[in-house]
Amino acid sequence: MASRPLYLQARDLLLRRIVDGTWKPGGYLPSEPQLAFDLGVSIGTIRKAMEDLVGQGLLERQHGRGTQVVPHSSDRSRFRFLRFVHGDGRPFRPVAHVLAAGTAQADAQDRAALGLGAGVKVLVLLRTRSEDGVPLIYERIALPADLFAALKAEPGAEMLEEIYVLYQARCGQTVARARDTIATDRASSAIADALCCPPGAPLLLVRRVAVALTGEPIEYRQSWTAALQYRSDLD
Repeated sequence: MASRPLYLQARDLLLRRIVDGTWKPGGYLPSEPQLAFDLGVSIGTIRKAMEDLVGQGLLERQHGRGTQVVPHSSDRSRFRFLRFVHGDGRPFRPVAHVLAAGTAQADAQDRAALGLGAGVKVLVLLRTRSEDGVPLIYERIALPADLFAALKAEPGAEMLEEIYVLYQARCGQTVARARDTIATDRASSAIADALCCPPGAPLLLVRRVAVALTGEPIEYRQSWTAALQYRSDLD
């Protein structure tokens, strides 16, 4: 630790307090002078540490109110994590419909993506994401069952909020970042039925591993679509 820059050590201590619930989503941090005093560092060091967490989207400075632990909201999650758009660039504004939900033993892909051992169970959600009543994405989501027992996604239910909001609100799991891998695939019979396309039709497949504040992977998602494009803006 001593060889690491002081601001990174301070950042990790701040992050630890967010992870352990000392500062909850939507809550505000103490003032910079108070934090500097508590951690025994300069205000400049605290400010740099906080800016790093702001850059990661975990904190947000609000004029006249202080620095807030960013809560997931549907609009915020769509802006940050939803990368599908229409072919003409129009944003995709989905409503999710749960097709099936239940626990199962993690398969090989789940174990590799989530770092799970053999025999560990996952909560598996199958859902479509539709716009104006037309299903455009078919998804399989695998989550560590012990962490997401409180999610309670019911088959047939509409998920009007973005699922990362539900992870945070119901299960205390905040998605900090995600890594997407893009590939192509062919529609299975189940996917073809859900997306109203021919079996074997070419599809875009995006595999996602979402990571919690602790750095641990907590979601493995596969998303198939025949109608949308994937877009990532690089600064």
